[in-house]
Amino acid sequence: MRWLARREATRAVLALVLFALLSAIVMVPLSLHLGSMVPGWPNGKWDYYHFQWNLWWVRHALATGQNPFYTDMVLAPFEHNLAYHSLTPVWLPVYLVLSPLGVTAAANLIVGLSLALTGWLMAVFLRRQGMSRATALIGGVALGFCPYMLDHAASGHLNLITVFWLPLVLLLWERVATTRRAGWAILTGAALWALWLSDTLVVLWGGLLLAPYALLTLAQARDRAARGRIVLLGGLALLITLALAWFIAPLQPTLDYDTSTLAPAELLTLRTFSSSPYDLIVRPWREGPRHAQEGEENLGRVLIVLLALALIVRVRDRRRWFWLSAAIVPLVLSFGPDVDVFGTRVPLPFRLIHETFGGQMRTPIRFLAPAMVPLIVFLACSFDPWLRRVRSGAGWGALAGGVALLLLWDFGALKAFPHSPALPQYDFYTMIGREQYDDYDQVVLEVPAAPSTGWLLLGDHPEAMAYGTVHGKRMLSGLISRAPIEQHLYYQESPLIGWLSGVRPLDAGRAIGELRQIVDEWPVGYVVVHLDWLTFERQAEILALFNAHPSLCYLGAEGDALLYRTTSHPAGCPPRTPPEAGPGVYRIDIGLRGDAGYLGHGWFWAEDFGGVTSRWAGGTPEALIYAGLPPGADYRFTVRAVAFAEPRTVRVVANGERLGSFTVSPGDWSEHTLAIPAALVEQVGGELVISLAADGMRSAAEMGLSADERPLTLAYDWFEFRAGEGE
Repeated sequence: MRWLARREATRAVLALVLFALLSAIVMVPLSLHLGSMVPGWPNGKWDYYHFQWNLWWVRHALATGQNPFYTDMVLAPFEHNLAYHSLTPVWLPVYLVLSPLGVTAAANLIVGLSLALTGWLMAVFLRRQGMSRATALIGGVALGFCPYMLDHAASGHLNLITVFWLPLVLLLWERVATTRRAGWAILTGAALWALWLSDTLVVLWGGLLLAPYALLTLAQARDRAARGRIVLLGGLALLITLALAWFIAPLQPTLDYDTSTLAPAELLTLRTFSSSPYDLIVRPWREGPRHAQEGEENLGRVLIVLLALALIVRVRDRRRWFWLSAAIVPLVLSFGPDVDVFGTRVPLPFRLIHETFGGQMRTPIRFLAPAMVPLIVFLACSFDPWLRRVRSGAGWGALAGGVALLLLWDFGALKAFPHSPALPQYDFYTMIGREQYDDYDQVVLEVPAAPSTGWLLLGDHPEAMAYGTVHGKRMLSGLISRAPIEQHLYYQESPLIGWLSGVRPLDAGRAIGELRQIVDEWPVGYVVVHLDWLTFERQAEILALFNAHPSLCYLGAEGDALLYRTTSHPAGCPPRTPPEAGPGVYRIDIGLRGDAGYLGHGWFWAEDFGGVTSRWAGGTPEALIYAGLPPGADYRFTVRAVAFAEPRTVRVVANGERLGSFTVSPGDWSEHTLAIPAALVEQVGGELVISLAADGMRSAAEMGLSADERPLTLAYDWFEFRAGEGE
């Protein structure tokens, strides 16, 4: 018997290895680029970033003595209760092991681990229900790689892919009912607590399956004493769950949450994120096998056929009807708040859950996951007697492998897993992360701003939240699943944040004042402008305001990002000195990376003009540049430029003092020099604002040269400041 147990254990381990390999294959190419790719198609709105931040935050909070369910680290300046956020602290032990690989690789491995565990534990549960190995493996594939799992894996939902808890908690309860020992009840209670730490929705899933299964085991108990023992053990399991949730988490934060401050989901929203018999049965036939992110979550065509056949095949195992009935409640819940029957809207039970949770359960289709488990057991009970007729090992392997492959094809699992490049890494985030100040709890302001929630995506790039795992400071951008209505309104109505998020036009006076205020009050320590996330028009508008703002100082560029420090920062503001091309020679190379920190209004994008990377000035007669020069010397200011279409005279003014003028001709690049007296540099502390005002502008479209309608004055190649060489 011991030999038999060892053999079964070996087979179980081999099955786990098999599901791990399947998971790695299904996730290709993501599984081959764990540290440099993230789930989701390029330019899609996926959620990997806040799950990466969640992993970092839970570890950081516990390491620093903070309660991980309360934070002001994102969506500054407010503190947030994370009881209804997709925090998923259950992954902390796994993340502690994987964190040396980096948070991106760790999160990707957790996705793969979830797929493998879900399939494997489903197979183990089917074996405990007396199914053959072939049936168990097929059932594991059917759950582990079903469209629901693929959809949420491809979105990086570390909370919603914890479906493996469902077969595990059923396995544990089966041991409670069979052995009637307290140890198994304690483990069951701990597992239910782990479901709760995965997500509030996941513990509901567990209840929907465990409750009917517990009733079944009670009905199957041999006598009244056995039933009484099972009831007591069930009470012990619930007591353990509640005790752990109360003394550790998340019961107290959940009770502390005032859901009346949140916007409830409307019925229209619930219907949008609901399933229906049509979606589950008809749509797969019309759309064919597609990856889950390309279509809808469904049962797949193969399972639909098998379910139809299972209803008419005759087998002696009556348990299958119990499992079919256990699927009805979660399946109906997935249909949402109501269903149309011959033009009449009939309310459904999901409305009760919606009202119980204050309107915060907004995605009924997610109840398809707990429906899949009993449906698969129903199919296993229906077809296992037929599969057992295959006696040969080769036949068994071919049949199991063939059906599993057919399921994977039908689910779309054999297509390339949705993947995108991870966010570019910037050394300055590491530099910010090293800063430690006892009395300066700074905020990093990402631009474009994106303080988003599960209800409202305000701004296009909340994924900047992932940078918080590097710098470890408070930040505005990011996503919290649920936030109070007044916070939504604050962000939307703020002249500054609404503008930086792209939902309000610029009100320059109010935005300038608000930026000065939050630099001092939040306080904002750094501002990061992601040029690759902005259209040129928004770049020009934002940089014109930022480069002129007295509370910001430009530090430099790295990749597609510009870094500003603020006047509230303990390190203060360094002068905006251009790169030194030689002793006492400072040059701004227009069109090269990093020039944007020296430019004000009146500039177009960088482009190649006659083999020279430069920028056209225009749109307004005046173009501004900013430069911080060391005081104590006269400077020779040299410009290399070419005019568009006709000669232009440029009048140059520095900090309100006229330096002179020069005339530039079209065709060839030319250099023009003016003097900047030492007294002027000294007077303004070295911080110069230089205005280049041309005497006219024209567009190529106006002249019939091209379709380019930009009104242009001159193209500039570089500006040079040479110390000690005045007039």
